[in-house]
Amino acid sequence: MTETGNEGVVRKIYEEYNRRNLDTLMDFMADDITYVDVFATTYNKKGMRKMFKEFYLETFSDQRLRADRIVSQGNTVMVEYTWSGTHVKDWAGITAKGKKFEVHGVEIFVFEVGKVKLYKTYANPNILIQQLREK
Repeated sequence: MTETGNEGVVRKIYEEYNRRNLDTLMDFMADDITYVDVFATTYNKKGMRKMFKEFYLETFSDQRLRADRIVSQGNTVMVEYTWSGTHVKDWAGITAKGKKFEVHGVEIFVFEVGKVKLYKTYANPNILIQQLREK
């Protein structure tokens, strides 16, 4: 199977995310992007950037996204992913204790004119919460 241009962009998005390069990551996003997180909270580009910085990059050190499978059709790319890292900053009433975590989910990217216009993340946030609360 050949990789579409959009699949290549998604791979680059994952690479930049793992490099913690928020500026480059946001360059792939349309100015009027809609991002929907696992809690079904919707963000515009400015809100997405703030949430990524505070939640993903500061709360979970050494976090990584791994694309386990990528499927694309037309302007849509779907990724089955594994997200892992270490909890280093208090979050959602959970004291940071340096716990490691691993969560599996699905992300959907919809492209328009070469940029991500819609970005949805699906995972069970209770899996993360349970792992962080385990003794």
